[in-house]
Amino acid sequence: MIKTNKSIKKYSVLLIILTLVVGILIVPENTIQAAPINLAYGRPVTATSTESSSHAPQYAVDANGNTRWASAFQDNQSIIVDLGSNQMVASVQLKWEAAYATQFQIQTSTNNTNWTTVYSNYSGTGGTNMINFPATSARYVKMYGIKRATSYGFSLYEFEIYGPEAASSIGVLDYFKSISGKQTVIGIHNREPNASPSMQTDRAYSITGQYPGLWSGDFLFSEDDVKNRWNMIYECKRQWDNGSIVQLMFHVTPPTQSEPGNWDGGVVSYLNDTQWSSLITNGGTLNRAWKARLDNYAQYLQYLEDNNVTVLVRPFHEMNQGIFWWAGRPGTNGTAALYRLTRDYLVNTKGLSNLVWVWNMQDLDLNWSVYNPGNSYWDIFSVDVYNPDGFTTAKYNAALNVAGSKPIAIGECGKLPTSSQLAAQPRWVFVMSWAEWTFNHNTNAEIQNLYWASNVIVRNELPKLK
Repeated sequence: MIKTNKSIKKYSVLLIILTLVVGILIVPENTIQAAPINLAYGRPVTATSTESSSHAPQYAVDANGNTRWASAFQDNQSIIVDLGSNQMVASVQLKWEAAYATQFQIQTSTNNTNWTTVYSNYSGTGGTNMINFPATSARYVKMYGIKRATSYGFSLYEFEIYGPEAASSIGVLDYFKSISGKQTVIGIHNREPNASPSMQTDRAYSITGQYPGLWSGDFLFSEDDVKNRWNMIYECKRQWDNGSIVQLMFHVTPPTQSEPGNWDGGVVSYLNDTQWSSLITNGGTLNRAWKARLDNYAQYLQYLEDNNVTVLVRPFHEMNQGIFWWAGRPGTNGTAALYRLTRDYLVNTKGLSNLVWVWNMQDLDLNWSVYNPGNSYWDIFSVDVYNPDGFTTAKYNAALNVAGSKPIAIGECGKLPTSSQLAAQPRWVFVMSWAEWTFNHNTNAEIQNLYWASNVIVRNELPKLK
């Protein structure tokens, strides 16, 4: 459950140690968990409309898969369950009839007047939807149907509601969508060396008593770091197993060179137009060389998939920052083309299905759309905020305009935002500080205040993820 008191975050580590010492957390091996209770079963229910008396609202909470509620043949219809008193709710299950919603929201309220949207779906496909969201206190739970999939109304066989104990794991991308507009996950990048791939994460913990919610690592380029790539990948799995969201980046040498390599003249280098054409053209010499490189990277990603680790993948850092060999080429045949072929190869050729794709830009300007690889190629849009003007409203609005309904994130920063700045720009789903810059550009008190803020999520506040 997400805590809202900063002192709770501050002293949670000490409390955990104390409870372990006195044995409170010891659970017998044969403890049997009770079946989760459907809080909606048999409760009073109302709807904005009903197709007929044989499809009345109460039929959506009767635990009978043969009866159903159906609305009038109109968009913007809702059904509300009254739980009788305030309860902690964390998930709902919708069992749609053929007349489902392509766009809908789950909303909660304590008074049937003021409503909070805890989940939104604008690309619904019907069937059975198990929806998890951060636990919240509510007496009333609403399914608000925005747009119908058919010419009929909205129709539900069952509208089930459960408390936190029944919440199953939620996908990383779905989780980010669920917190968008409300809370932000704090993360940190673990730069060199891959021999110690949790160095920066551990330092943040030593200051705050909390682990960041997002751990980020990098394939990197130097001889020692390439040698320790498996060490970094094992750390990626360990962080995931411990409850973190994980991300991998690719500061690697160009396909004109071998690995390992150098920063200057390697990661920071330039491909001429002929070389670039060879890279993005199927069958080109550099195209084949890059795909051979992806074959190598895929073995690490496949290991993570085999171990049920979902990974945020950010292959091309700051696509508008022209110092990198892959970057600074706008237009459909520029950096965006390399992004597309990389995703297509890893997903379609290598068959990887555990990746959440991050498209990343820097705040050098706001002309980001010219680097868009295509909306179907990325899941999260992130912006690296390094310019001295910081977290401006203009950058936030530009990110919203580019991303639309998709999640947006602060991909990197040196100077951290404050919790007040995040509250004013609530669509940032995560903010990741850059390695040692975290500690060079922020005081310990500033880091602590952010990690302990109620609208910022650290690792032990994340739900079970899949």
